[in-house]
Amino acid sequence: MKRKKWLAAAVLGTIMTLRLATPVCVAADRAAEEAETRSGALDQYDIGDMVVTAHRDAGEAFVAREGTVGILGTQDTMDTPFTVTNITEKTVESFTNPTQPLDSMLAGSPSIRQSGSILHNDFTFRGFRANGTSCYVNGIPGIWTQFNAPTHIVARAEVVAGPNSGLSGTGTHYESNAAGGLVNFVTKRAGEQDFNRFTLTHSGHNLFGGYLDFSYRFGRNRDWGARVNIEKVDGETAVDAQRVKSSSIYLNLDHRDARSKTNIFTGYRENEIINGQRWFKLANAVTRLPSVPDHSRNYSFVGMDKASYGWVLTVNHEQKFNEDWKWFMNFGLLHNKLNKNVMYRYSALTILNDNGDFKIEEQSTTTPQRAYYWQAGVHGTVSMGEAVNHLTLAVDRAWRLRDGTKNGTVWNLGTGNIYTAILTQTREAYAGYESALSNKTRIAGISFVDSIDYKKLNVLLGVHYHKSNVDAYNMATGKVSSSANSSATCPTYAILYKPTENFALYASHAENFDVGSVVGSGYKNQGDILPPAKTKQNEIGFKYTNKGLLATLSFFDIEQANNIDVQQGSDRYQLQDGRIRHKGVELAVSGKLGNKWNFSTGLSYLDATYDKTKNGQYDGVIESGRPRWAGSLMLRYDADEAFGAFGRVVYTGSAPVLYEKFWAPSYAVVDIGVEYKTKIDRMPAKFSLTCYNLFNKSYWMIARGDNLYLSTPRTVAVTMSVDF
Repeated sequence: MKRKKWLAAAVLGTIMTLRLATPVCVAADRAAEEAETRSGALDQYDIGDMVVTAHRDAGEAFVAREGTVGILGTQDTMDTPFTVTNITEKTVESFTNPTQPLDSMLAGSPSIRQSGSILHNDFTFRGFRANGTSCYVNGIPGIWTQFNAPTHIVARAEVVAGPNSGLSGTGTHYESNAAGGLVNFVTKRAGEQDFNRFTLTHSGHNLFGGYLDFSYRFGRNRDWGARVNIEKVDGETAVDAQRVKSSSIYLNLDHRDARSKTNIFTGYRENEIINGQRWFKLANAVTRLPSVPDHSRNYSFVGMDKASYGWVLTVNHEQKFNEDWKWFMNFGLLHNKLNKNVMYRYSALTILNDNGDFKIEEQSTTTPQRAYYWQAGVHGTVSMGEAVNHLTLAVDRAWRLRDGTKNGTVWNLGTGNIYTAILTQTREAYAGYESALSNKTRIAGISFVDSIDYKKLNVLLGVHYHKSNVDAYNMATGKVSSSANSSATCPTYAILYKPTENFALYASHAENFDVGSVVGSGYKNQGDILPPAKTKQNEIGFKYTNKGLLATLSFFDIEQANNIDVQQGSDRYQLQDGRIRHKGVELAVSGKLGNKWNFSTGLSYLDATYDKTKNGQYDGVIESGRPRWAGSLMLRYDADEAFGAFGRVVYTGSAPVLYEKFWAPSYAVVDIGVEYKTKIDRMPAKFSLTCYNLFNKSYWMIARGDNLYLSTPRTVAVTMSVDF
């Protein structure tokens, strides 16, 4: 709590200082300029041509042309030899809410398929499991956890399918990986217009949220910017008795001048979700896929609670040597403690039979963790005749320390049934635990990239090397129980040809190398370290743009060494004993339909199969939870400057479970909303009404392999914001 009070005081102090100092600074600057002008002594300083890059919403566009591509920096999609979806702040604003999971804002990318809840950040990226730990924040890996993420501070999300290790830093992920590509969340920062904004939201049964958003630029040339976001959320979602409590304060401070750019983002958050059970498993006695129970009911036992607190920091800096060369530095850290994790055994309610019966088996665990990241490098341009080489050399280091529960115990609390929703709980949940260091991961890497422009051709050549060390600890003794050292070299190369300015074709190869993974809970060999899994991804594609329209068609083929579940008697083990292959096609089209319409649509086909399994038992079988077809369509209509309406439909095809033993039916979810801008006593105001899952569609999502996630019921959200 001392940390929270210190950070809150520092941020609020910054706000007051800026508000008091800005008028004084501006007045002083103006006086100085007038004096210099009168005396004729105003210095003239020629800094040469300056190119200012901005991320512009094309009206109310869902997708932008420009975004960050790892260490290559900001690039136009048409100049990038990979599938790129730059999700704008308007998309984030339209489709996020405290009742919605993180992947709600990402669903517009054809590479992303939803599989999460407000409790967990899970989604799949070209069929590979991902969550908050495999994402980036301001280019820094490992800053978010797998638990609920603070979406209210996100300005935009950049999704780059394919490259990972070669064009980004190497993060210490857990329970996920970045094999499918990069997801980078960019935090809100001060714009050119100063404002104070207060936002109130109501959603679900009685979930209320209050947000303060302060944005200021100050200094002689307004070269300093501060953006402060404060959050307070409390109440019940559309799921009966499911309660969310969140409090946070974040500061983004940036500075810019002719030779440098700096951005600092930091904040503290407490988050608690009570009765958040949406995750189910199937016991061997189940002979058919269970019909979907009432998704508005809660299937938690009395006392189920998940809460965490912690703070984050990211620092980005660029400094020019001259017009052709600059150096850069990135730093990040996460200190987070999941201090309450009272849940069903292994986090999932296990359905025992076709009648829908289950036992209330409770565990209390915790996963305190600390993660650190550091990167430094140089970027320069060298011309060789008509060829222009854009060179980047970077080194990075990453660390993560995770605690686990010492001497964890499973408690039998009673029984229940998913269809009657009758829980017979015979004893109170046990919330105690004792934690100790579980594992430590360290990674050191170096990357070199040469992006060569020659007339209408771009050739990208990159190589990344890193070595890693993972230590698993005996939590009883505190000593290292096992250790894995590994290293690999991962090339990235691509070619892009633009016969005309509005058409491009490309081909690329990218490889990703993770670290040795620690076997998690739920397995007999929990705590063992498996070898690192290397991923090889090939892609060819076409891009076309015309009159605000942007279209991308891509074909990809991915191979990865596979960690699989192996049943030995009554025990389940996780072993690296196979290979999976993901082949697919993705189509994305976005742009304007006339002056008042914006749209974005994506369609994907994924053939994800077990290519090599133990004794060939499942060779050629479709990977669990990987539907072949998925698609999305987003539309927005702006009648005038005051009124707008938007909607979205997300389709997910039928997905297999338990090596095609069962199939979960396909489903389509519709979200709609309207917004109205006006003034209240000359203060700009906006009102919006959004309905998620308009037709209250009830369905199973297949996630984390063979696990079932229950859908979120229809949720209505009303929001009002006022600039004061």
